[in-house]
Parts: sequence; C-alpha cells; structure tokens
Amino acid sequence: MNDRQAIEHALSKAGIHSRIVADRDLSGGCIHRVVELTLADGTPLVAKANSADHLVMFQAEAAGLRALAATNTILVPKPLAVVQHNATAVLLMTAIEPARATNTAWRRFGEELAALHSQDTRSPQGRYGFQSDNHLGATPQPNGWCDDWVQFNAEHRLGHQLTLAEDRRLLRGDETARIRRVIDRLEALIPRRPRPALLHGDLWSGNALPTVDKNRTERIAAIDPACSIGDGWADIAMMRLFGGFPRMCFDAYAALVEDHDQIETRIAVYQLYHVLNHVNLFGRGYLAQAMALMDRLV
Repeated sequence: MNDRQAIEHALSKAGIHSRIVADRDLSGGCIHRVVELTLADGTPLVAKANSADHLVMFQAEAAGLRALAATNTILVPKPLAVVQHNATAVLLMTAIEPARATNTAWRRFGEELAALHSQDTRSPQGRYGFQSDNHLGATPQPNGWCDDWVQFNAEHRLGHQLTLAEDRRLLRGDETARIRRVIDRLEALIPRRPRPALLHGDLWSGNALPTVDKNRTERIAAIDPACSIGDGWADIAMMRLFGGFPRMCFDAYAALVEDHDQIETRIAVYQLYHVLNHVNLFGRGYLAQAMALMDRLV
C-alpha cells in the first residue's frame, strides 16, 4: 500500500497544490494509519489511510463529520477529500490544533453537546437511524430507519451485537439468554419516542481533543464519529463508560436538556451496546462488564 502517493492524490482532489514537507504517524490509529501532514505553506492536515476496501468506512466518517459540522454546535475536523488511489483509500481532513484541557473548554463542550442534541434534526418524519450505515470502531453499524427507538435498539443496536457475538461463538447459552431478556424488556427501559438527536456515536475520551478554534477560544473537538439519530443520552452513556470526562462537562449538559426521565437506566442500556461491541472486537474479557450492566437491567 503506497500511502504517500494516495495522500498526494487526495491533496490534488481537494484542490491543494502545496507539497508535503513533513509527516508523522499519530497515535490512536488502531484501525487505520493516521498521519499528520505539514505542507510547504505551513498548513497542517491529517490523513487516514488504509486498503481500498476501507473506502466505504471513510465515506461514512466524512458524512458524519459533515452532518455534525452543519449543526454549528460541536467542533469537528472538516473532511477535504475521500479518495481511492490504486490499492489505497484515504480520508483527508483539517487538523485539530492541540491545546491544554481547561475547565472552560469542558463546560463549553457540555453546553455544545446539549445544543447538538436539542437541534431539530433532518430525520425523515422524526425517525431513528441515519442516511447510511457506518462503523463503530471496526464493527459495521446498521442505521436503517425506524419509527420506534425501542425497535431500533432491539434490531440495530443490542440485537445486532448479539448476532455478531453468536456468529463468532463468543457467548455461552446462558449469556445469550440474559442479553435476550434485556432486549425483550427494552420497552420498560428506554423511551419509545425520545426527541431525535444527531449523535456523535463513539464519544470516548480518545475522540475528544482539547484545542483552540480559529478565534483562539478554548474548546473540545470531537473526532472519529459513528453518527446516527437517536436519544441524546446515548452520547453521554459512552462518555461515562470508560471515564476521561470531568463532572463539570456532564453538569453543563444536564443543566440545558429537558429530558431527565429514567436517565440511569437508559444510560445502562446504551452502555451495554458499547460493551458488547468491545466483546466482539476484543473478546470475552469485556463480558463481565456486560453481565454487570445486565444485572442492573433485569
């Protein structure tokens, strides 16, 4: 895979003619190669590269970034080009300038998330799903439209992860039965018609980067989305699952949203989806955490 030629092709497709004078691999690229570029005119950019069969993943990520940017709420990189060149696929984006995390930035991020989740979405007839399927990490994430949030989670979230785990023979019979019991009880655990909100979808701390924007305002930028339209508390669930976000961020969010019904139960359901995804990605080491969540729900 000749990444350099493919990245140069992406620059050309983006209408950028300044040459690359420096590049370095960034950490966090567990699926793709992630490269920070410096152009001759001083412009920093970021490129993700992988084999050509990952082109659809990059197209979906770019669609998610564009959807989030269109809300004028949270800060995200701007996708500049998604290309395939010979055997390599590339997603070219603007770079996020690193900065020190501050209390001001975290509070603002909580407020921006509340604004994101409070916006009227362009969801057809208030449905749940997204314009295309995408990926949660390396796992395919189906986003077919549903009128009902309970149905969406039963089919496209928990049910989907259960099917993958069964196909990969990661679960014992009793474990499968416990997950099915949660799915059967979803109507009592999550709302059937929450306000449709555009979700980042994979908002763990590694995807939230302290930065300053073009006005030198302290902010948090969100990267690597797995967007869909659903219950806004699903983003908060992922943020709380593995830590890394300060309490002030959650407090700022909660102060600005109106829906606080049965929040802890809803969060546990949405966290179970992500933990089951970790079982499918990394194995049974995450199963105890999944079982603990299910004990709370059944």
